[in-house]
Parts: sequence; structure tokens; C-alpha cells
Amino acid sequence: MRSRFSSALTLAIILSIAAGFSTSYSADVTLPDQAKEEGRLVAYLAMNAADAVSLQTSFERKFPQIKVDLVRTGAPAMLQRILTEHRGGKIFADVVLGFGFIHYELGQQKLLAKYESPERKNYVAQFVDKEGLWTNVMPIVHTIAYNPKMLQPAELPLRYTDLLLPKWKARAGMNSNNIMFLAAMMRHFGKENGMDFLQRLAAQAPQVRAGGTLLATLVAAGEFPIAFSINENNVENFKLKGAPIDWVRLADPLYGELVPIGVMTGAPHPNAARVFVDYVLSKDGQELLRNLGKIPARGDVTPRINIERDKIRMIPPEEEARTGYYAKLFDELFVKRAK
Repeated sequence: MRSRFSSALTLAIILSIAAGFSTSYSADVTLPDQAKEEGRLVAYLAMNAADAVSLQTSFERKFPQIKVDLVRTGAPAMLQRILTEHRGGKIFADVVLGFGFIHYELGQQKLLAKYESPERKNYVAQFVDKEGLWTNVMPIVHTIAYNPKMLQPAELPLRYTDLLLPKWKARAGMNSNNIMFLAAMMRHFGKENGMDFLQRLAAQAPQVRAGGTLLATLVAAGEFPIAFSINENNVENFKLKGAPIDWVRLADPLYGELVPIGVMTGAPHPNAARVFVDYVLSKDGQELLRNLGKIPARGDVTPRINIERDKIRMIPPEEEARTGYYAKLFDELFVKRAK
């Protein structure tokens, strides 16, 4: 009997030690360790090529054992690619960084995995998804650009309604790629008054051009004294190069679009994806984006430009997802009328 008791006791001790060792070992295996075992990740990024490569290079420098395969494309094409791959029974992307409408649609399709990065505590409520599916990396802010050689401060608009003044008729540029400007105005004025404002703005015959970079070039060159539906980063990039361009500090609120990051459901490299998300949301990652001319969303990273992030009114992802409606409205108001 004593022998059996002794054997049982010995076995219990051995099992206890083994269990303790197993628990200790598991606790010591960190997320980066697990990511290093995967060795790579596929990142779908709706960014320009230079910025995407900068982000890739910076991440790989910090985590040299994790290689990043970049897939870079425009936001609408990215969403269609992901949905097409999903319909074919494939998930190639591990992590997706793009505009809010992408993440809204992916969330609707249950294609985003919940991941509440420990870095999320540094982001205000309007920059994080309540369900833990995405976190905003940077707000893209709509602005009104102007050429300071052509306009004095007293001539600048103070409110959106100032764009309706007779002096701007046929003299303002407008970006056809930024259809969410229409959504912003609808939210600012309300649906009925917003539509009235847009119709009156269309009657001003703005000069429609495709692309914020092109529009900023034309403003700096003096083709237009002013341009709206242009993003602040387009203006700042030219301004830093010494071009005669700046953006108006309105009395009205600034509006912006979300640029979230999230992990795909069924990601082939889920741990590497989470490490990438953590890095982009980290102080180092946000400082990198700031140095690339972006407005960092993280609260303890100061923007390079003078802007109060907490006062930016973000267009909700579900509103951004109404791209078909706003594209048709833009065409009817500002393109067909100009012909």
C-alpha cells in the first residue's frame, strides 16, 4: 500500500512539474516569437508606392526574421480583389490597410478578425472600432487649398458657404477623386440643406480635375487661386518643397476619412499580421507615418502640422461605403453640368 502511495505521489509530482514547465514555456513564447516562426506576411496596402515601401522597410528592420510581401493598389480595386479571392475560396491577405469603406465591407462579410492591439489604448474613441475589428492609422483630412501669391488672408473663405460667393465662380478647382467631400457636406449641413448647398456649389462651375496631386500642382502653378475637396497631405507635400500653396483654417469643422488597419479572418500568417498591426499603431510606426507627411492618429505622437485631431469630424465607414451613390451624385452635379 505504501509503495502504491509513494508511486502515485511521485507521479503526481512529475505531472505537476511538467504542467508547470508547460505553462511557463507557453508564457515565454511571445507574439513576435510566434510570428518569427511564420516568417512572413502578406500586406494589402492602399498607399502610394514610396510610402508602402518605407513602411515595409521600417518593419523588416525591426523584425528582420519576418518578411513582408506587399500588394499595393487603389482602395476600390483592393476591396474587389479581396472579395473576388474570397468568392474563390482563397484568403491571400494577412493584413489590410485602406480606407474606411474597405473595412466596413470586410466587416459586413465577416472577413475581419477581432484583434484589440495593446497599442489601441493610445487612440481616441473615434479612431477605434468598438468590435475590435480595426484601428485607424491616420485621418485623411479634407481641406481648401489656396495660392498665397494670388490671395491675401482677408480674401480667404471662413466657412464652406463662402465658396458660393460670386468671386469664386469658375475660378475654383475641385478634385473628382474625392467624392467623400459630398458626404462631408451632407453631414455638415444635414441631408436637405446639404443637397441645396451642393447644387448651388455646382452652379459655381468649379473646374473639375482628377487627383489631389494634380490639383495641388495647378494651385501652386497659379491656374486656380483656390481649390476644394483636396486632402491636407497633398497640400503639405507641395508646401514642404517650397511651392506657393497652403490650406485654409476654416471656422467650420474639418472633415476626414478613416484609414484603418485590420487582420483578415483566416489569415495564413495571423501572428505576423498582428505584429505588423502592432508596429503600425506603435509610436515608432506612427512617427514614421508622420515623417512621411501623414497625420498620425496616435494620441502621443504630435502631428507635423498644426491641427487638432480630436476636433476632426470623421465620416463613418458605413457612409464611406456608399461610394456608388456619391459617385453618381458627383457625376450628375459636377461633371454632366460642366458639359
